[in-house]
Amino acid sequence: MNLIKARIIISGVILVLFVFLFTGVEKMSVLLSEILPPFQLIPALLRTIIQPEALFIAGLIFIILVTFIFGRVYCSFLCPLGTIQDLLIWGSKRIGLKSKQSFSKPHNGLRYTILALVVAAAVIGFLSPASLLDPYSLTGRIFTYFLQPLIIQIYNLGILTLKPFDIYLYPRQTAFIPLSAWVVTAVFVLLILYFCAQHGRLYCNTLCPAGALLGLISRISFFQFTLNKTACSECSQCETVCKAQCIDVQNAAIDMSRCVGCFNCLQSCSRSTISYQRRQSCKSTNTWSPGRRGFVVGGITAAAGLLALNANIGRIPGIHAAQAAPPVTPPGSLNTTHFTQACTACSLCVSACPTQVLTPTLMDFGIAGLMQPKMNYEKSYCDYECNICSKICPTGAITPLSLDEKKLTQIGEAELLKDICVVYVNHNNCGACGEVCPTHAIRFVDKENILYPEIDKQYCIGCGACQLACPTKPRSIVVHARPVHKKAEKYSLPGKKADPDASGDPSFPF
Repeated sequence: MNLIKARIIISGVILVLFVFLFTGVEKMSVLLSEILPPFQLIPALLRTIIQPEALFIAGLIFIILVTFIFGRVYCSFLCPLGTIQDLLIWGSKRIGLKSKQSFSKPHNGLRYTILALVVAAAVIGFLSPASLLDPYSLTGRIFTYFLQPLIIQIYNLGILTLKPFDIYLYPRQTAFIPLSAWVVTAVFVLLILYFCAQHGRLYCNTLCPAGALLGLISRISFFQFTLNKTACSECSQCETVCKAQCIDVQNAAIDMSRCVGCFNCLQSCSRSTISYQRRQSCKSTNTWSPGRRGFVVGGITAAAGLLALNANIGRIPGIHAAQAAPPVTPPGSLNTTHFTQACTACSLCVSACPTQVLTPTLMDFGIAGLMQPKMNYEKSYCDYECNICSKICPTGAITPLSLDEKKLTQIGEAELLKDICVVYVNHNNCGACGEVCPTHAIRFVDKENILYPEIDKQYCIGCGACQLACPTKPRSIVVHARPVHKKAEKYSLPGKKADPDASGDPSFPF
């Protein structure tokens, strides 16, 4: 009983913190990003490999150690998607969609094939399978695409009610979510809704790579659930409350690879037939099991699939397009290859960006970068005084940058299309692009009292402010990505030397 209450309290608090992480103000997101992602399996594992950091290494060790000792309690205590599923299962029972659970056979072939595919794909730098199925990243997309817009709309409506009392607050805006990315996430939401209503934690035990990996470890966990066959009356009460559908009363067996450690079965059994105790030594001499068979079959299948994918990856639609004209990636992402091989598309940077310039994509980076975000200069621009995305990225896809470093990081390069620009075409003064350029990369040449814009690319960092400000349709100034980020020159006023210790440009009027 106490274990169940502890699970509900801990998982509830963590879920609320995740809501604040993905829907709160920027400072709160930065603070919580230092606490929550290190204790999520996939982000901790990737960060430890890509950009080792003490807290993420400690988080990964903690998760594995806890699983070795207690089984898959991570899935019921720490995983936000697991808590969401628990709420959906509870809700479906309340409205009569599913009154009880029952034992079901494991889909070992499928879940271990998925796990092997995710691992093998990640090894060759292909994170799309992990991005789609990782519970942390999927939770982030659900909160960013669906929950954050709802909360912000409620907040903005609340602001209107305060105006009669002379209380004025700034409204908030939401990130632009393309329909294609929204639909893909909505499909996963509907799939999880169906699983929860009819099959409990089937997503965790079939599609989730984190669940499959922890399930392998929990087979040999120090503490396990056991069922005393001689004392069991076969009332099946434990089966009806098992969200993982892993209790087989008839054979007095509990599949620990699927058990998520919710402890509901302990409360349901009136005769204390089920106990949670130290694992007993296996008395059987048969070491082969359906689980091992599924893992081997899955590994062979995944290996064959990866070999075929690696041999034909150049023929996949979107690969060449992404390489020929890659989207602009955030400051700190180093280069397009690093970004696509490290980003799990959790959308934390999308939700926290104060100017909402980051936009999720479907296949703008090719099939290897499904759902990953890009800098969308048609909708907004990158704030010169902001480096939040480099502070909160959990996997190291966006490496930390100081504000001074960020101000000199060339993520793109502006190009002036003189055949569209109103100054060159109509010989009318405009100057919109130069007024908003924070680095003085755009200068003006006076020709017969007409100021013609020109771009000094050594100062351009590709922030997109000029593209957004351009009044022509289509834009007469556009930013192209730098596949490999470089360092820009620091602008200094004519006759003055640049101060390497100066944090900003005093001549910039905004």
